[in-house]
Amino acid sequence: MKNLILPIFFILFTKSILAQVELKTNIATLVAGIPNVGLEFQVGKNASIQLDVLGSFWDSVDGAPFQINQTFLEYRLYSNSNISEWFIGAHLGYGMFTIQKPYDLIISPRYSTTEDPDGAFRSGRSVFHGLTVGYKKLLNKRFSLELFIGGGYAMSHYKGYNGLNRTDIGSENYRPFNGSGEVLIYRGGLMIIYKIGPYKKKD
Repeated sequence: MKNLILPIFFILFTKSILAQVELKTNIATLVAGIPNVGLEFQVGKNASIQLDVLGSFWDSVDGAPFQINQTFLEYRLYSNSNISEWFIGAHLGYGMFTIQKPYDLIISPRYSTTEDPDGAFRSGRSVFHGLTVGYKKLLNKRFSLELFIGGGYAMSHYKGYNGLNRTDIGSENYRPFNGSGEVLIYRGGLMIIYKIGPYKKKD
């Protein structure tokens, strides 16, 4: 029972001080079988904080490894006082992955245009910090749609494999993890949103 006190207090406190709370899910990733859900809390007239998580439960796609999860905390500023229409957000994120490197999404550095050979993949973790831009359209008092895209700098530590063989190191320079940093696009989609907090009308 003691373990439930803090979560219950947090929920009651949140509902008492915030103008609205929104539950959202990403239609674009859900169609691909990758759930991406979030909660957005209004913390000011034009500001909000969002926490969202994404996770792939696939072992592989077309024979290539595809396991990924991401968690983001984001602060947003909106053009409208009921946290709708155009917005920009600054975020921090953390993720783990076992995938082939997404060269098509890398903005910089353009050090390689060659995809990994068949069977090659990387497994590790990433830290993200960057920006999200988007537009939220109110459909009625409870439902909205949000189109967004986000990217920034991702610092990854990983091990490279081809099958069971490690490929990112040589026998003379062994290290536990390799590392890389890129500016890339790593989030986006179309969210359907339901307001679970009180609705706030336009001023």
